[in-house]
Amino acid sequence: MKIKSYKKIKNNCYQISFSSNHEDVILFADIILKYNLLLKKEIDEKELQKIMKENFQMSCYYKALQYISKKNRSKKEISAYLKKENFKEEDIVTSIRLLEEKKIIDEEACLEAFVHDQVALKLFGPKKIIQKGVELGFLEERLEQCLDTIPALVWKEKLEHLITKKLNANHKDSSFRIKEKIVFSCMQEGYSKEEIIELLSGMEFSKDQEFLQREANKMFKKLSRNYQGTELFYQLKRKLLQKGFVSSDIASVIEELKNS
Repeated sequence: MKIKSYKKIKNNCYQISFSSNHEDVILFADIILKYNLLLKKEIDEKELQKIMKENFQMSCYYKALQYISKKNRSKKEISAYLKKENFKEEDIVTSIRLLEEKKIIDEEACLEAFVHDQVALKLFGPKKIIQKGVELGFLEERLEQCLDTIPALVWKEKLEHLITKKLNANHKDSSFRIKEKIVFSCMQEGYSKEEIIELLSGMEFSKDQEFLQREANKMFKKLSRNYQGTELFYQLKRKLLQKGFVSSDIASVIEELKNS
């Protein structure tokens, strides 16, 4: 087939037109240079098919390059992304190997950047960071080693910040229920139960009696719309117990309401 023209287009590609009825072909500049196509005036169909196959493999590489251009990505992330883009496994493996050979990706540097960002920008504890890192394909042992270099004071300050944030967001539960929720929530964020309880023990909570009185009055007004007499106070006690208030304190508040 005679080559009619070469036209440079976007994304570092060339559009090749033929004198025959063969449709135009778009090739990467790397492929054009590799096969010295700019110096050729014609090409047979067999060679063209071979070049187009290699060009498709190169498109997998460039797709990966574009994916990591704005953010460090692990090999597992890159592989998953390329699979979604319908590239073959062999082309994905080849592309990732090429990225490594050119030192465009470095799994160790990527791991360290991941840990740095998680510690600096998030409130996650060590266990949550390890879990997220393993999901990205990093080795658990290397994640642990990297996290071991973080001073204990950093984790303490992050946990204090997290607890304070959760305390400020809860204005409807008793101190007992608030502590219970915070322990559960912070454990999910990757901190140990012992660390959480130790920090909570040194924190001040609003006086439960004042809070109980306020909640009881509010609930009493609301429940009075649907209940009366013994049933009203039964429902009030049940609601207050659900919020974690002590039974004896509830009894005192209900007695006051009965006499008011």
